[in-house]
Amino acid sequence: MKTSANPQTLEGKMRILFVPGFVADTYSEIERSFVELCSTSDLELEFLWLVPDISCKLNSFARPESRNTLKEPVCVPYLRKNNIPYVTGNISRYNLFSNFLLFREIFRINGIDAIYTQFGIERFWATFYGKLWGKVTIWNEHWHSLGRRHTLFKRFFYRLFVDHFIAVSKFIANTLPPYSRVHTIPNAIQAEPHVKLTPREILELRNQFGLTDGTKMVLMVAAFRPEKRHMLALKVCEQILKNRKDIVFIFLGNGSVRELFLAKVRDLGLDRHIIAPGHVHNVDDYYSIASVCILSSHYEPFGYVVLEAMRHALPVVAFDTGGPAEVIRNGETGFLVKDADIAEFTQKLLELIDSEPLRAAIGERARQAVRQEYNREAWIRQVNTTLKNIVTGHRAQSLKSA
Repeated sequence: MKTSANPQTLEGKMRILFVPGFVADTYSEIERSFVELCSTSDLELEFLWLVPDISCKLNSFARPESRNTLKEPVCVPYLRKNNIPYVTGNISRYNLFSNFLLFREIFRINGIDAIYTQFGIERFWATFYGKLWGKVTIWNEHWHSLGRRHTLFKRFFYRLFVDHFIAVSKFIANTLPPYSRVHTIPNAIQAEPHVKLTPREILELRNQFGLTDGTKMVLMVAAFRPEKRHMLALKVCEQILKNRKDIVFIFLGNGSVRELFLAKVRDLGLDRHIIAPGHVHNVDDYYSIASVCILSSHYEPFGYVVLEAMRHALPVVAFDTGGPAEVIRNGETGFLVKDADIAEFTQKLLELIDSEPLRAAIGERARQAVRQEYNREAWIRQVNTTLKNIVTGHRAQSLKSA
């Protein structure tokens, strides 16, 4: 186990072990938000990240080739840049003994108060050993985990080992067991994009995708997984492209159903108007050339991409389900459509495509909503306050029990 932490700097603070489980070769808004959270100068909190070696078998990659080209997870340079302490250690999928030794050493050296987990099987092991050593365990819930597989096991595990949940939306909060202690804190974003293209760069990117004068680009940013329902989005594309050739749809992301999606696009003869370039690192560039964004997900937990689009003053059309239904104000900052209603989705999308004044008005209200309601600095304060209250309560309870 390698460490960049200095135990002496942790003295007197509330010490949080952060176990992210992030994809090793991406640095998107979710990773950026927690780097910003952990780099704040709150005098009462100290975060220590547990990050895997790049060779760790539990690492997941947006681009498989990254496994052989990266020297460390992409988030690590940002930790160093922001002076965030971290330890490098690999959690095993099945080896209880090696995991025991890893967490025993981390707890021994750093005097951890709480375990704060995010993604992957790593969070199960971190929570288990945290509870075993009497730490307070906090589970950041980003998705409807009980709506998928291993539901009975998860319910059992949550009851025994998870002390607190932080849910990213009311929808997710309502999917958690009723006995759980849940803190609902919606995701947030910086008001301004991290990258802004010049007019010349915008023109060059538009030309790259055949976006001539008058051609509108509709963008969807979502991993190609079944719950994102790309085939439903494709039906919308098919309806629109029957009569319109001045529109290009771009679908960003990788995943298990991407090849099936592309095969269907080719079968329909729409590959000139429907493009799926895979995972990209410059997603802000695509927002810069888009006219409208769409999201076809079923029970989307929150929808960071909705905030990203709104930050770029882009209207979003989504189904009235899950997290987007909490973020989008129908008719004001975007459009919400009855779930799986392709005809209405197509109609609302065409309304936006055909009316620049409507796009501009909704887009500007969306941008203002992000600044006022989903402010990253306010989110950081709320998370920090929640964590401090949790740890303070745990310390008080421990003193009573001593």
